[in-house]
Amino acid sequence: MDKIQQSIDFLRKLETDEPYCLSFSGGKDSVVILDLAERAGVRFTATYANTTVDPPGTISFIKKNYPQVVIRHPEKSFFQLVSEKGFPSRMRRFCCEKLKERYGIGKRTIEGMRAEESSKRALYEPEQCDSRKWMKGAKHILPILSWTENDVWRYIRKRGLPYSKYYDPPYCLTRHGCVGCPLAPVHQMQAEYKLFPGYARQMIRSIGKYMENKPNNALARNFSDPYEAFYFYLNEMSMQDIRRLKKGLFGFNAKQIIEKEIFQTKK
Repeated sequence: MDKIQQSIDFLRKLETDEPYCLSFSGGKDSVVILDLAERAGVRFTATYANTTVDPPGTISFIKKNYPQVVIRHPEKSFFQLVSEKGFPSRMRRFCCEKLKERYGIGKRTIEGMRAEESSKRALYEPEQCDSRKWMKGAKHILPILSWTENDVWRYIRKRGLPYSKYYDPPYCLTRHGCVGCPLAPVHQMQAEYKLFPGYARQMIRSIGKYMENKPNNALARNFSDPYEAFYFYLNEMSMQDIRRLKKGLFGFNAKQIIEKEIFQTKK
């Protein structure tokens, strides 16, 4: 039995009286799970949680090609949260909790996670329980957990499914999600901010507001301006590293570096 039929049978097998929730991001994997769920004939509601930092045009892409997906908007944008809470991080993922999980995940949610994506996901089960406090009792239903990226693209092309333009040249993104996500590798975060500099500017403005409102916080105490703080965030540096950098480099100017590397400003 091939992977496609296994995935369809898996969704049918786990169906209950309560319809599934299907988490749709607009990325290649969510395009596939939506089509699989429809082919399986199971009952579900597909939801897109607007994180406010997905690549520009994501919502219009979904509305045009996948009108069956319900679009939910958060109470506060990502940048409003940053101005209140500071930078998110791998260990401090308030953005995921407030912008995605609260709006796009139900008690039994079909998701497009794949084992190939990370060592952590390689340990997941096709029906994965969530251990986080705010997600108590939630289950992640993962029909394409064993699929490779090639499997995903073969399915999309065979079925003629519309997919985001950002996977193709000149963008060539390998993932479709929040721009500058701290869970992504540093080089990828930098490349995404360079591709979408408007988000970098909004991030700098938001962290500036945070530093103004909380002058006794570590960010305000350790950085002279939001550009320095953003440089630290963009390079995943520790406070000790950046203090050493500022001490060792006479005339270190984070704003000048960011303007040149991210905003492509010529001096």
